[in-house]
Formats: sequence, structure tokens, C-alpha cells
Amino acid sequence: MRALGRRLLVHRGLGVRFAITGADQCVASLSNFAVGVAIARVAGIAALGAYSLAYVFWLAFADFHRALIVEPMTIDNDARGPEAPAYIGTGLAAEVALGAALAVPVAGAGLALLVCGQHAYGVAFVTLAPCLVFLLVQDYWRWVGFMKAMPAKALVNDVVFDVIQGAAFGALFAIGVRSSVLAICSWGLGALVAALFGLWQHSVTPTWRGGVARMRERWWMSRWLLAASLTSWGASQAYVVLTGIILGPVGIGGLRAAQSLVSGPSLVLLQAGGSVGLPEASRALAERGWMGLRRVGRAVTAVGAIGVAAVAVVVLLFGRRLLVLLYGPPFARFATTADLLALSMVIGTLSLGAVLCLKTTKLTGPLFRRSLLSLVVSIAAVGVLVPLFGVVGAAGAAVARVTAMSSSTLVLHWRRSRSAAEAVSKRPPEPSLRFGASPGLAPPSGASSPDGPGTTSAPPGWRVEGGRGVDAEDPADTRGGRSGTAYQRVLGGLQRE
Repeated sequence: MRALGRRLLVHRGLGVRFAITGADQCVASLSNFAVGVAIARVAGIAALGAYSLAYVFWLAFADFHRALIVEPMTIDNDARGPEAPAYIGTGLAAEVALGAALAVPVAGAGLALLVCGQHAYGVAFVTLAPCLVFLLVQDYWRWVGFMKAMPAKALVNDVVFDVIQGAAFGALFAIGVRSSVLAICSWGLGALVAALFGLWQHSVTPTWRGGVARMRERWWMSRWLLAASLTSWGASQAYVVLTGIILGPVGIGGLRAAQSLVSGPSLVLLQAGGSVGLPEASRALAERGWMGLRRVGRAVTAVGAIGVAAVAVVVLLFGRRLLVLLYGPPFARFATTADLLALSMVIGTLSLGAVLCLKTTKLTGPLFRRSLLSLVVSIAAVGVLVPLFGVVGAAGAAVARVTAMSSSTLVLHWRRSRSAAEAVSKRPPEPSLRFGASPGLAPPSGASSPDGPGTTSAPPGWRVEGGRGVDAEDPADTRGGRSGTAYQRVLGGLQRE
């Protein structure tokens, strides 16, 4: 009975966290949806197209920071241990460094587009560049809340973001701004205030040190997550970007309207599943092994599939009316596009749990190859279908891409996840990623090394050189270098304090 009571409490807690996370995703998605509708109404299809292209690239940058910073922290449960404040502070420094690095090429691309005569796109990119640091930090605070199993903090941060964004949108509209600048500036101002609010929420003292070093230390894992994110973004957004190139701002504006109608409510469920699912999957694997991980994966897949299928039915029945109601009569012709995109979203939900299992067991290399396949399929489908069928062809390319991605992910999951989970659950918890001292990292308890205080001794078969673990048999094989048998030995030989 006690065991049953504990299990019920666990499921109840997970359900509450999922509900709050779903509410948070509703707030985030509804604000993005509302901004798109408002821009279409007050500035037209072309302005919506320019904003949509900038938003597509923001999605790529969001994937960058999640792969390089957030997901490695989540997989290793960094926000739940006694060292969590140090890890969170170092993660903030990494976000600031990454945002500053991304802002430079974005601004350069915008200026180049202006010189080439692409005024609408150029203005959107130049406006986006200074907002990137704040957007990344605000999204980081949301994920810190998810990692701590405190999604209410993420919800409050998003509410602050949306309130400021709405006020800024109204103020800019009142002074006569009507282009994509209206949406992007209000977006950036909301992120600025929410980023500052997050410092107070999580009681973090800003630091500028250790962020780049932290990303380097986890590069062995994050490089595959980043590669997978890049190819997934390319696969999922290639049809949007290439449609804009082939059909112009009007084409991409119509595609964006149909996409928002479908993905707005669907992504609430999918992102809630990911935000709750990855931390819960990591904890389930650490505490209950493969059975716990499989249970979380199946639950996320079931909830996502049922919810997205319900959205798809609404789009199939009422899509044309909703497009006219929300965007205006010129958008009625994109109803078939919305139907195809709804089908692609349903197919994509079938592999939700598989992706969580592959990430949690750190099968990031195979996950990248799966994403690469979907990218190739997406580009080929767009190249064939868009010239023939226009915007409807772009939606057909999305169906082809998602089908290839989901099927390959499921095959990989069935073949590899269980053995990888069982191997991970037999090893001690993963160590700090360097043998030497590093900002935000602590050596194993009681460890010492001939290299001096603050470093750790190497496990059998390894030696310490300059604070870095080196395979005694193969000096080229280090934890920060290539993976292989030496990597498996170091996982088994060390444990985090």
C-alpha cells in the first residue's frame, strides 16, 4: 500500500507539472500567434512574411542554445543537486556569450540584404540582432524552471514577457510603426524585462566568467545535439525558407498563416511534453532504469498524439473559416495547406517518446544522422513540389519530411535505446567533464592529484595532463576529444560528488 501511495503521488506530481507546463506553453504560443495575426491585419501579408523569416531563424538560434547549454544541463540533472546555483550561473554566462556571438552575423546579414535591395527582410534581421541576447536568456530562465521541476516559475516569467510585449506593441503601433519592426521590437522589449526578472526569480548573481569554458567542456555531447538541432531545423524550416525564396514574401506569408493555425495549438502540447519530458526522462533513467525511461516516453507520446490529433480534426473541419476569421478573406486559399500541415504534425507525434529516450541515453550521434536524412528529404521534396504546386507543395514537402524523420527515429529507438539505457543505469552518475578545476564544476569528494589542489586523480588506465584526463594507452583519446572505448572507461571510473 505504501508503494502504491508513493506511485500515486509521483503520478499526481507529474500531472500537475505537465498541466502547469501546458499552461506556460499556451501563454507563449498564444502570444506568438497573436503577434502574427496582428501583423497580418495591420501591415499585410508581406510584413508577416518578413517577420516570419526572422522568426524562423530565431527558432534555429533557440535550438542552438538548447543543444549547447540547456539540454546537456537537463540530461545531467544540473539544476537539482547541491551545485545547482553554480551550474545555473555558469549557464547564464554561456547564454550571454552565445547571444552576443550570434548577434554579429545576424546584423551583418541584415545589412547585406538591405544593400541587395531586400528591404523588408533586411530591416527584420537588423532589428532582430540586438534582441538575441535577451531572447536567449529569457528562454533559459524558462528551462531553468523546468529543470528544477518548478514550471510555475517559467509560467510567471512568460506572463511578464507577454505583458511587456503587449504594452510595447501598443505603444509602437500608436506612434505609427507598421512593418515587421512592430513585432520584433515589442518581442525584444518583453524579453529584456523577463530576462532581468529571471535573475530575481532564481536568485542568481550575474557572472561573465565560465560560460565559454562550460560549453567547451560539454562539446563532446553538445556537438551531436547541435548537429541534430541544425539538421532538424533545416529539415523542418527548409520548406519555409525555400518557399520564401521561390514564391516571395506573399508565399511565405500565406504559408506562415496556415502553419500558425496548425502549429499554434499543437506546439503547446508538443513543447509541454518536451519541457516536462526530458527532465522527467533523465530522472526516471537515473532512479528506475530502462523501465522508468520507457514509461515516461510512452506517456509523452500518448498525450502528444491524442492532443495533436484533436487539433488536426478541428483544422480539417473548420480550417478555411478560421483562416478567414483570423487573417482575412485573402487567406482562405491556404486551407488545403493547413490540412496537409495538420497531417504532418500528427505523424510527427509518433516519435516523441523515442526522441526523449535517445537524448536521455546520449545516443546523440545516431540522432544526428536521423536528422540529416530528414533534411535531405525535405530539400528534395521542396525542390520538386513547390515549383509544381506552390504553397500546397511546401506543405506536401513537410509531410514527406516528417514521415521520413519519424520512421527513422522509431527504428533507431527500437534498436538502440534499451541497450543504451541498461548500460547507462549500470554506471555511476556522470562526472564533471574535466579532471581539472573549472568554473561551476567540483571534483569528486576526497579526490586529489599530483597536479595540485582542485584537480582530481585519473581512473585506472588514465593519467592527468594539464588538468585534463588522457588515455594512457592512446593520448589522443580524451574526454573532450573523440568518443570510443576510452570514453566508456572514464564514465565508469569517475563519479560526480
